[in-house]
Amino acid sequence: MKTLNKLVRKNIQNLEAYSSARDEFDGKEGVFLDANENPYGEENRYPDPYQKTLKQKLSAVKQIKANQIFIGNGSDEIIDLAFRIFCNPGQDKVLTFSPTYGMYKVSADINDVELIEVPLTANFQIDLDKTKPFLKDINLKMIFICSPNNPTGNLIDTKEIDYLLQNFNGIIIIDEAYIDFSDSKSWIKKLNPFENLIVLQT
Repeated sequence: MKTLNKLVRKNIQNLEAYSSARDEFDGKEGVFLDANENPYGEENRYPDPYQKTLKQKLSAVKQIKANQIFIGNGSDEIIDLAFRIFCNPGQDKVLTFSPTYGMYKVSADINDVELIEVPLTANFQIDLDKTKPFLKDINLKMIFICSPNNPTGNLIDTKEIDYLLQNFNGIIIIDEAYIDFSDSKSWIKKLNPFENLIVLQT
């Protein structure tokens, strides 16, 4: 498995982070008039750009480290960002298992990334025999696994997901948008051993 840094596009690695007024300030006091904050009232301030308080609370609920949490405007934004961070337009590929959530294809089309769709079996499970040949493609950068799957509603077999985690050198994104309706354990417990794993919840 490659390290995460080797999977990120070079131009993304070379970006310099945008710095805002609140980003440069440590503490809770102060109104930044130079950042157009209104001095009247209490709800008219720019939020913490790193969402530290929210991440600490989510960390306690989810039982994972705060620095393993990324917050977006729903899973769709994070799906799109994953394409932009890990895939070179017109060159790289992403794999999904159909039928599944339609936003993977939408984001692939927007970002000019080829989408490979491997049909699920009759039991709506991953067909590893059909999937394995694609794992050798050096341009395959991400695999999306929706579990519980949308629209079929079933969980994807853990053995098949484990196989992909052990044998794929790119990013594996497990979309758990419906995990709260399941008795299954979340894959967030596997974040530590697998640096290339991203788990989406919403």
